[in-house]
Amino acid sequence: MTAKERKIARLKRLLAELNEDLQAIAKIASKARALLMEVNARTGPVPDRDLMAMAAYLHHFYTGVESMFERISRQIDGGPLKAGDWHRELLKSMAVELEGLRPAVISRELMEELDEYRRFRHLFRHAYAGELRWMKMKHLAENMADIVSLLENKMAQFRTFIKNVITELERNGS
Repeated sequence: MTAKERKIARLKRLLAELNEDLQAIAKIASKARALLMEVNARTGPVPDRDLMAMAAYLHHFYTGVESMFERISRQIDGGPLKAGDWHRELLKSMAVELEGLRPAVISRELMEELDEYRRFRHLFRHAYAGELRWMKMKHLAENMADIVSLLENKMAQFRTFIKNVITELERNGS
């Protein structure tokens, strides 16, 4: 296999993996929405098991998003930086165009929205269950469908960019 063929194969694999990631993220968002509706239909305090379940959905949601960004960074940008606050830096890097390499993957506005999920995931990983607050999670869960929609639109644009790169490689061979 030539270097060009390896690059094309790598980009096609990236497209397939991004599609799988988006499907998984949408599925998590759907489950979170179902739990949100269940909790909203009840009165009284939110049971701990529901707090933990929603926290896990929010955690897995952002982890899926971050996995997509890591794939892009690894395959196109040369790999994410693994220093200090690399999770935040990876997210920020996706909102930046790398001239001659790739367009911005997401908008600055979407980056700011996703940063709320990143911060929540950090809290979930480092806090005790008693520190979880339903109202903060509720806000994130309510916004998740909109975030998924924005992310799907941006990723569709990015996948088109990748497909164009593949087409150009197949045509020109460099």
